[in-house]
Amino acid sequence: MPGISSDSLVVLHVGEHAFALGAAAVERVVRAVEIEPLPAAPRGVRGIVNLHGRIVPVFDLRALLGEPVRAVRTDDHLVIAHTRWRTVALLVDAVSGVVPRRAAQVTTAAEILPGLEAISGVLRLDDGLVLIHDIEHFLSLEDTAALERALPPGP
Repeated sequence: MPGISSDSLVVLHVGEHAFALGAAAVERVVRAVEIEPLPAAPRGVRGIVNLHGRIVPVFDLRALLGEPVRAVRTDDHLVIAHTRWRTVALLVDAVSGVVPRRAAQVTTAAEILPGLEAISGVLRLDDGLVLIHDIEHFLSLEDTAALERALPPGP
């Protein structure tokens, strides 16, 4: 995100859950738009959106958290983020802001429970704990391959 320190974290909310992504991975945050369903997509992929000519898969964090999936609301947001493989959109209820990553506030995931590849740490904020998600481990290799097969062919 322009003007934001690359070591900052973007805090997202889905239901009662709070997550953070490294600001360096986040391109921008936009209001949710109509999502086109994507047959044969892996679990958690809600569909696709056309983002200025780019076809971007949309991940519904509710589904990935095992929460009931609901209709997209006008106040929902899409967090457009980059992985080393592709640009993705994360459907979230809200984005509460950007916080600096302070080593004193972050506990690494390995200190809590080794083997949590998708979580790089836990951030302590005044209003609670926030899981810091490693977007590079968002999908398994099998899910990535399934997504590639489900997406329409590129130009």
